[in-house]
Amino acid sequence: MLTKVLRRLERYIGADAIRWANIPDGIYSFNFHRIGDWKGTRFDPCVFSCNPKQLDEFIVFFKQEFDIISITEAVELVKKHAGKIHGKYLIITFDDGYKDNYTEAFPILKRHNVPACFFIATSLIGDKKLPWWDRIAYNYKKNKFKTLKLSSWNQSVTYNGDEREFVRSMLAAAKLSQVPIEEQLNELEALFPIDGELPTQEFMAWEDLAEMIEHGMDVGAHSHNHEILANLPQEDIIFELTHSKMLIEKHLPYKVSSFSYPVGSQGTYNEQVTAALVNCGYDIAFNFQPGINVSIEVNKYDLRRFSIEPSTTISTLKHTLGYAKIY
Repeated sequence: MLTKVLRRLERYIGADAIRWANIPDGIYSFNFHRIGDWKGTRFDPCVFSCNPKQLDEFIVFFKQEFDIISITEAVELVKKHAGKIHGKYLIITFDDGYKDNYTEAFPILKRHNVPACFFIATSLIGDKKLPWWDRIAYNYKKNKFKTLKLSSWNQSVTYNGDEREFVRSMLAAAKLSQVPIEEQLNELEALFPIDGELPTQEFMAWEDLAEMIEHGMDVGAHSHNHEILANLPQEDIIFELTHSKMLIEKHLPYKVSSFSYPVGSQGTYNEQVTAALVNCGYDIAFNFQPGINVSIEVNKYDLRRFSIEPSTTISTLKHTLGYAKIY
């Protein structure tokens, strides 16, 4: 409560502008997922970051305020600057590999001549299967249940009038569960069956990614099956890290050096996963938690990213950065 009051007071006296003008040197990263209108989807509305017009506005802002760098340049920064970084560098990233990354985001990035890294879950590339988060959201939208409590969840999730928030809460409960996601899906679909076959989803093809690489984009691994790595036995962790890297390097003229943790919140990866990344030949890795990366040598396998949401504006982004924690 006191923090909120202080924030409001700082805004009143103009402290937001001062904080924004004095954000520290370091590596900043903004992360996107899908590009489009979340209101029209049959699937997970929470995975939409913004529409194309908003993305274009963000890119213009990023170019004005930051030195936008590629993943290759970021790896070199990490290797050469064990101490303090001089400059405000930005890495733009996209997770999962949805087709709209190619049809909507790529043309905008290409027009602005800026690089971005696309972290892909390789089992989804060229595939039309529905990923687990879209399956949960689709089931809800078909069956319209108002509360859900799977056996491995600590508590039930209840609809409060906000469909997007209800889906977000269900997905959060699924991520916190120690039970494999496929078992949770089987339980959900036993409780609330879906008539007929599941609909398909569209992800990028290897040909799409090859074209993007030709125009200066980077590709990173986001595991193979997009499982929560901390829940897996060691042999499955190694498979997720090595198989995704191998497939990308097999299908594309590209050497993979970067990784983003599936889900990426605290508890979804651990020291065992980080050690496996080192052994599998990755140079850097990104989580899905906000913060400004300053001590990059220490945290090179735990780099932070700011999430872009449909409600994000240039103004709220400046405010977020002005008050962001440093790591």
